[in-house]
Amino acid sequence: MTPRNDTSALTVGEEFAIAMKAWDDGDLTEARRLGRRLAARRPDFGGAHYLLGLIAHQQGQERKAVEHLGRAVALDPRQPVPRLALGRTLEAQGNPQAAELQYCAVLDAFPTHAEAHARLGEMLGQSGRRDEAIDHCRCALAANPRHAEALCCLGSLLHERGQSDEAALFLERALDLRPNWATALYNYGLVLIARDRLPAALTILTGAAELRPDHAATAAALAGALRRLNRLDDARAEAERATRLAGQDSAGWLELGLVRAAQDSQEGAAAAFERVVSIDPTSVQGHWCLAESRRALGQVERAAPHYAHCLRLDPTDRIGAALGLAQMGAASVPERAPDAYVRQLFDDYASHFESALVDGLGYCGPEQMGDVLSRVLDRHEGLTILDAGCGTGLAAPVLRPLAARLDGLDISPAMVERAGRRGLYDGLEVGELIAGLSARPECYDVIVAADVLVYFGALGPLLAAAARALKPGGLFACTLERCDDEGYRLGAGNRYAHSAAYIETQAEENGFLVALLEPAVSRREAGADVPGWVAALRLRA
Repeated sequence: MTPRNDTSALTVGEEFAIAMKAWDDGDLTEARRLGRRLAARRPDFGGAHYLLGLIAHQQGQERKAVEHLGRAVALDPRQPVPRLALGRTLEAQGNPQAAELQYCAVLDAFPTHAEAHARLGEMLGQSGRRDEAIDHCRCALAANPRHAEALCCLGSLLHERGQSDEAALFLERALDLRPNWATALYNYGLVLIARDRLPAALTILTGAAELRPDHAATAAALAGALRRLNRLDDARAEAERATRLAGQDSAGWLELGLVRAAQDSQEGAAAAFERVVSIDPTSVQGHWCLAESRRALGQVERAAPHYAHCLRLDPTDRIGAALGLAQMGAASVPERAPDAYVRQLFDDYASHFESALVDGLGYCGPEQMGDVLSRVLDRHEGLTILDAGCGTGLAAPVLRPLAARLDGLDISPAMVERAGRRGLYDGLEVGELIAGLSARPECYDVIVAADVLVYFGALGPLLAAAARALKPGGLFACTLERCDDEGYRLGAGNRYAHSAAYIETQAEENGFLVALLEPAVSRREAGADVPGWVAALRLRA
């Protein structure tokens, strides 16, 4: 039997196996000794440098690790394992471009290599190249459906893209493989919050925090779940813990500001949001939250620059900063809400839209539309109908019995995806409403727009497009919010309200006769009825 320290009678492969066994057993001293001896004995054997690179990497000696792993790759360029290890070490060294080259080299030789695709997915996702990252994660899972890191990464990326339902499926698969994985639990908790499954999110994030108590982002996410559950004192404690764990991480300060605002401590909220924008001057949400707090405090001059900065950071205005400026009188009222704002609002809202709107706000717009149509239509079947701003399809059960063809159009992809699940539409499309109507000349007998015109101030362009899409004598039915002003106004909830005189004038100017215009209440807000209208406008034949 060969003594442990005597390797003279062993082959290179046997000696390497013994060295790797020492590594696997955690005996780094012995593994290093054997690796160095093997490298001296066979300078052309890349495995020795691979092992020495692993040891150096584990001990935080990244420069030495790169040297050894680079030699291993040079000695055997087609071997993927050293390249992958070199890529990981380059990542740790803060050199993602060089790491990407190593992973791509593996894929050049082995196009379906799961680990290389997974590492690229993780790395590209962190650098903001989300679509490429998602493609690589999917390739990794095509090669190995049980690749836990790819499952977790893909779930996180899909959540960032607003596809939380699909994200949940991948994260659940990752947790089936590794139930006590703090990273996957954290990501799954974020997804559950986005899906409005707050008690479940609280349970998952509590587990993640127990596994990783010093992780500030988990504490901030836990604070967010508690805040949404209205457990504000607990939420504040977690948010404060997040700021103590990582004082230069904006997530904890953002959540602390949101909790303070919910507790009606606007000065404290503003102070927290000031920290957010000092840490991350490019945070659109940070600037918007700070502007909202300053506006709530009546500090218009201090709020306006932050709304304006939101617009500089995001000219598409997904957060609705232009509406905030208008609310304060610091800018003119836009003729309509920004498309990007409406799209983002409803993409974020999609997972809990129906419960929040119907159960929380007593929304009954579809039923009101059904009543209006029953009163003004000449026939009640065989119609071509467009559900304009269809959302999740709440109006479809009311409209389907009347329709030979029922189409849906909405600006939010997440809403359209959920509307499709109902199986009641003949056609569904994602698109901006005026452009979508304009592209359908004389297609419809009826167009219904429930809770849609609240995002339009000036109704002329929308009614002109509706007139183009209707057949002669066709009907445009809608709900609106009501105001007593002469025209329209932008309300506190960033929703427009219209006067009866304005609706009648715009209808007349765009070729409609007012078949019906009645006061109605389609929803409640803060426990009070929101005054509104139901309207039916008939296009002149």
